[in-house]
Amino acid sequence: MDALGLAQLMPWRRIKPREFWALRDISIELKAGSRLGIIGRNGAGKSTLLKLITGNLAATEGAVHVNGQVQALLEAGAGFHPEFTGYENIRAALTYQGFNTKEIEAAIADIAEFTELGQFLAQPFKTYSNGMQARLVFATATTLKPDILIIDEILGAGDAYFAGKSVERMKELVEESGASVLLVSHALDQVARYCDECIWIERGRIIKRGPSMEVIDAYEGFIRTLEDRRLKAKNRKRHSANYDSTQIDGYGDALVLAFQLWGVSGDHCEIAEISLLKNGQIEETLKVGDVQDASWSHASVLALDGSNWSEPQRVGSSFFRSLIIQSAAQHEARGEAVFYAYALFDDANYAFQISYRCDSQTRLVLTISRNGSLLLSQVDLPTGELGWRKWCISLPKLPSENSGVESSEQNLPAQTYNRPVIRWPSEGSLTIEKVRLLGADGQEQAVFPVQSQLILSMTIVAHRNGHFDLVPGATLYRLDGVFITNLIGEPIPLDLKKGESRELRLNLNPLNLGDGHFVFSLSIFEKMVALDGSTRYDLVARGYEFQVVGNNPLLANAVFSHMGHWTLL
Repeated sequence: MDALGLAQLMPWRRIKPREFWALRDISIELKAGSRLGIIGRNGAGKSTLLKLITGNLAATEGAVHVNGQVQALLEAGAGFHPEFTGYENIRAALTYQGFNTKEIEAAIADIAEFTELGQFLAQPFKTYSNGMQARLVFATATTLKPDILIIDEILGAGDAYFAGKSVERMKELVEESGASVLLVSHALDQVARYCDECIWIERGRIIKRGPSMEVIDAYEGFIRTLEDRRLKAKNRKRHSANYDSTQIDGYGDALVLAFQLWGVSGDHCEIAEISLLKNGQIEETLKVGDVQDASWSHASVLALDGSNWSEPQRVGSSFFRSLIIQSAAQHEARGEAVFYAYALFDDANYAFQISYRCDSQTRLVLTISRNGSLLLSQVDLPTGELGWRKWCISLPKLPSENSGVESSEQNLPAQTYNRPVIRWPSEGSLTIEKVRLLGADGQEQAVFPVQSQLILSMTIVAHRNGHFDLVPGATLYRLDGVFITNLIGEPIPLDLKKGESRELRLNLNPLNLGDGHFVFSLSIFEKMVALDGSTRYDLVARGYEFQVVGNNPLLANAVFSHMGHWTLL
């Protein structure tokens, strides 16, 4: 309807388009014979950048200059007709690339030998498994000898056996043909192996460029920070009544900031940046008006629907959006921003820092809610100063996590039925109420470098007066269920009153596990660990997760790195 101009006849059906910047201020140069890796999280803009270079998309601003023949491996199966046989698809793909009949026949023989698909090449492409399709696409694409090779996440196509062949073929193409290579991959080892340089893209911008290992190290540090944040929140949520089982692995809290601008027609306010702070440190920053500020794939986002945010505006290198009162009858302009968090900790102090500027006669009001419940209502932000200003507004202290869980199922309070904590039936005079994983500095942590110190802190609470000969225990599993070890303590004599609590600590130093995710089960027994459970006070099954990183590649896949010494006799 738009193409034919008919939408003009039905204005009630018009949809106002909104700008979405996937990339901005990207500047790169790929020299002849060089190999450049591109890394970043999903949604960062990596594939969009490749499509701009290959001409699949047109750049809104700036320019892309490509000199030489380009071959792009963007996705397995792209351009292959499902009804055509393997042979027909090979001929079509190579004909499109300018191969003559003699060259095509020679290439078919090479592809057939390399893929080892045999009679399947005479069958329709749609009958192939995903691995077989990947083999054929990879082999056909790498038959060419382009000046520029662009690869997006299909290295190592097929099964483990074929992946080895792919590596050798890529080595020949990349290192021996002299082609310039642009490689996008989440497999950082591939980027390190093939690429001299690397760029890291985050939320549509280049964060870092340099030697591959240097950039990869910085990116891995960033990912570890995010994973540490997620796992710490996950361990907290298991013992909180505020989250159910569907929120354990993902975001558990949504903070909505609703801005209201009051004034007369033409009054406006510009907002450039909103940051969420935890104990004075920035957890997440939303650069308003900048690239991908309205993308819901990120932890902070502007809500454009139902709001009065302007299109992105730019002055020099700064971006912002405006709230503008459009008419005399309006008196108000509204805009919302959303921040997602894995969990908000009750023992932390949270605040929002806002960078903005407003006309002196306007009134800017902020309301903040958490998961639909008001935290702050109608708070006035200062106006009247010329230029940009930053204002910090603290959130009220969050209610304490309700971690008390009765030991027997029939006594569980109704609001805790959906808790993901799994407690085995136990005697219940003592319960495990608070567990923290700590680093050497005593701060809560969930991602630990190998050879570092891990401290497991467990608080127990008495539910009766008495004497206890307490035996603490921790069972360590790999996250896929592989049993690692039991860590059983000696009996500890304790005299406790009802409601009294004590902290126990387990110290693992140095941590000698291989890379990966692990989880603790925790228990407390009387005098000895008994399989029949008769002397068990409490047991929490597989409730506390952590990650180990940083092993030597020779030991990364090991469950445990045992110390040993070689001697010559």
